[in-house]
Amino acid sequence: MKLGNAPELKLIPLGGVGEVTKNMYVYEYGDYQIIVDCGIGFPDESTPGVDFLIPDISYLEKSKKKILGIIVTHGHMDHYGGLPFILPRLPNVPVFGSTMAMAMTEARIREYGLKTRLQVVEKDLKLGPFFIEFIHMTHSTPNAKHLFIKTPTASVYHGADYKIDLNPPDGNPPDLATVARIGKQGVDLFLTDCLGIEKEGSTPSEKLIQNTLDEQVRITKGKFILTTISSSISRIEMAIQAATKYNRRVALVGFSVVKNVEMAQKHGFINIPKGAIIKAEQVKHLPPHQVAIIIAGAQGQVGSGLYKLAAGEHRHIKLKSQDRVVLSSSVIPGSESGVYNLIDTLYQQGVSVAYFGNTKNLHVSGHGYQEDLKLLLNLINPKNVIPIGGDIRHTYLYQEMALKLGYSKTQAIILKDGQTIIISRGQVRQGKPIETKNVYVDGLGVGDVGSTILRDRQAMASDGILLAVIPINSQTNQVTGNIEIISKGFVYMKKSKTLIGKTKDKIIESLRGLEKTKIHDEMFIKKRVEQALEKFLYQQTERRPLIIAVLFKV
Repeated sequence: MKLGNAPELKLIPLGGVGEVTKNMYVYEYGDYQIIVDCGIGFPDESTPGVDFLIPDISYLEKSKKKILGIIVTHGHMDHYGGLPFILPRLPNVPVFGSTMAMAMTEARIREYGLKTRLQVVEKDLKLGPFFIEFIHMTHSTPNAKHLFIKTPTASVYHGADYKIDLNPPDGNPPDLATVARIGKQGVDLFLTDCLGIEKEGSTPSEKLIQNTLDEQVRITKGKFILTTISSSISRIEMAIQAATKYNRRVALVGFSVVKNVEMAQKHGFINIPKGAIIKAEQVKHLPPHQVAIIIAGAQGQVGSGLYKLAAGEHRHIKLKSQDRVVLSSSVIPGSESGVYNLIDTLYQQGVSVAYFGNTKNLHVSGHGYQEDLKLLLNLINPKNVIPIGGDIRHTYLYQEMALKLGYSKTQAIILKDGQTIIISRGQVRQGKPIETKNVYVDGLGVGDVGSTILRDRQAMASDGILLAVIPINSQTNQVTGNIEIISKGFVYMKKSKTLIGKTKDKIIESLRGLEKTKIHDEMFIKKRVEQALEKFLYQQTERRPLIIAVLFKV
C-alpha cells in the first residue's frame, strides 16, 4: 500500500496532563477526529465556589474537523463525568464504550436530559480512518478497556487506568494474550497510566480484601456497615457474600450505591443471592446481628448516607453501640478532614470503626505498581511511551523507569499543557502547541467563572467573612441565647437586617435534631452549621463568604 502524502496522526491532550483527573485525549487524522474519555476534575482551595472542572474544548470547536465519536474507557467520573457539559457543545457526536461504561454514562447524561446516541462496543470499532480494538483490562471498576488505535500511518496503544490482577474476583483477568499479540504487530506510541509508579512490586489482587471483610462481618455483634467507592462493584459483591455467609440480610443505602449495583446486576457484573437484599426501612424490623448495610459516603461527604447516619439523621437506620462501620477505600486528597471528622464522630457514639489507619487489607489500589507497569511496557514494547493519568511527579518517575529499561528521553516523553504530538511511521515529534485553560463549573453555569471572577472569589474568601457566635447547651447542642452575627466585607449589617434574621433562623434549624443524638464533637457541629449557611447564603445572595461558626458552650 502506497502511503504517498497520507496524513500524520496527531495526539492533542485536552485534559489529564500532569493531573489524575479531567481526562480527555483527541486523536486527529486528516479531517477526522476521535476523542478518548471526557472526565471531570475536582477543585481545591484556590478555586472557591467551583464545583468541578471540565476539559477545554475550544480547539475542537475551532478546528472544524469531523468528530467521529467519543470513546469512554471505563466507568469512573474522571473519565466520563464531563459529558453532560461537553456534549451540548458537540451536537450529534455519538459515544462508544463497554457495556458497564455505557450504562454508567447513560445514567449520568440522562439526568441532564440529553438524548445522545450511546453504542456498546466490547471488541472492535471502525470510525472513518480509525480502527479501534478494545482490550479487556482489570481496574477497580469492572469492564474497563484499553484501546489499540490504528490509522494508515501510525498506531497508538491507549492504556487508561489499570492494574494487572491475574486472579480478580469476577474471574476475568486482563487479556494479556491480546496485549502481547499487539506488541508483536508493532506499536508506535504507548500512553500508559502511571499513578501507581511510586510503589514497588505488583498491585495486590482485589481478592485480598475478601478475607478481611469476612473477618469484619464475623466479629461484628450489631449491624455490619460498609462504605466504599460506589463504583467498586467487586468489593460490594464481596461484602454481600460475607454478609450472607453469616446469615445477614443486606440493605443498600445511598443513591450512587443503589444505582451502580442495579446497573451491574442488570448487565451481569455482580452476583447477588436471591432474597439477600432488603430495603432500608426493613432494617429496624430485624435483629442487628442479622443486618448488613452498604452505604454511600466513603469520603465523608456532607449529606451522604453515612454522614446522615453518623449525625443521627437517617430516616430508617439508627446506630447502636455494638454496630461496626468499615471504611473500605482510600481517601481522595482534599477529603481528609471530612473522613477523619466522620470517624471521630462514629467513635464518640460508641461504634467500632475499621479503617485504613487501624486495619490492614481494607483497600487495594486500582492502579498498577512498578512491576505491573513494567510488565505491560515489556509486552507492548512500543517505540515510544508517554505516561498519563498521574500527577507531574508520577510522569517523571515513570520516565526514570523507562530510561532504566532502555528508552531514551526522546522516546519516553513528558507531556506538558498545550503540547501536541505527531506520530508517523514509528517516529514522534512535538507539534504546534495549542492554548488550553481551566473551564470551571459552578451553580450558575459552565465557564462563567473566568479569571476575574475567580480573583474576586479568592478575595472574598480572605476579605468577605461572616462570623456566627452561637451559644449552645453542651448536653443538647441546642441554641440557648442570642446568636451574634458579624459581617466583614460580605454585607452591610444595618441594611441587611432581614438577611441576618433569616441567617440566625437557619442556624437554629441546622442544629435541630442533634439533641436526640450522642454527637458532641465540636468540629462536626461547626461543619454542620457552616455547610448549612454556605448553601443558604449562596441561595440568598449568590455569594460565598468565608463562614466561621464559633460555638460557645454553656
